[in-house]
Amino acid sequence: MNEFKAAVYQTAITQLKQKEALLAEERKNIIESILEEEKNSAGDKYETSRETMTQDLNSLEKQIKQGKMDLEELYRLQAIKDTPPTVQEGALVQLGSDWFLLAVSIGQVKVADKQVFLLSKNSPLGELLVGKKKNEAIQFRGKPQTITSLL
Repeated sequence: MNEFKAAVYQTAITQLKQKEALLAEERKNIIESILEEEKNSAGDKYETSRETMTQDLNSLEKQIKQGKMDLEELYRLQAIKDTPPTVQEGALVQLGSDWFLLAVSIGQVKVADKQVFLLSKNSPLGELLVGKKKNEAIQFRGKPQTITSLL
């Protein structure tokens, strides 16, 4: 695997792990707040407050679950060592001056002073790129863009 591509994967994995740790800490705080509310409250105010915290906890649980799935997917794609002949899941693509990793949609990471956007193959741009080869052009941002690198 290309060193730059390996660094992109490692940076994305590290970013997801950090987010997972923050979500776990937030989850712990909400659970502690719920338990504290049970000791101190009664009546309608208690029920409303508890319901709000429960909804926050459920939302966090979904984010944690999605984060774990994204992390597993990154590990799976990182294990692919060969450079693909066409753009496919796991490919690192340079489109003009921009870099894209077709993996999971988690935004962008900065690696070696370059911004790399992580996006799903099912995203609008991902769907345009899948199956294309190096030096092929696509219509992106209202103008033709050429795939200048495929790793």
